[in-house]
Amino acid sequence: MRKVQRWRYYCDFCKKAGGAAAAMLKHEGSCTLNPDRHCRLCNLTNGGQAFEMPEALALLPDPTAWHAEWSQELQTDLAEKTEAAMPALRELTQNCPACIMAALRCKKIPVPMVESFKVKEEFKDAMDQANQNRRDDGYY
Repeated sequence: MRKVQRWRYYCDFCKKAGGAAAAMLKHEGSCTLNPDRHCRLCNLTNGGQAFEMPEALALLPDPTAWHAEWSQELQTDLAEKTEAAMPALRELTQNCPACIMAALRCKKIPVPMVESFKVKEEFKDAMDQANQNRRDDGYY
């Protein structure tokens, strides 16, 4: 009989788990629930210019009432306040979809609630732009 121990590594911010410590360290550094994260998408698209997460969190509404007692009125109110804050959040984050999603997740606002923020489409557009920039610079 053999006995084998296999280590599992868990993100301190979300529920992600893996078998490689290096991969988990890389994930933790850019996890969207990490308030001190560095954005890998910003490194590709705008030269790695970071924003301050506390500034972004201050722009968004406080969802504690919505989490304490769910009602359709509270959900609608939270969605409207979040939509009103989105232009300022987009400007602060330089329209980076990963940074916008990180701010929403850190504030505990459900990402699908924000109708003007289409995650998949915006990520695809950002990656297409990054790839085009790489082609234009001759790195591709």
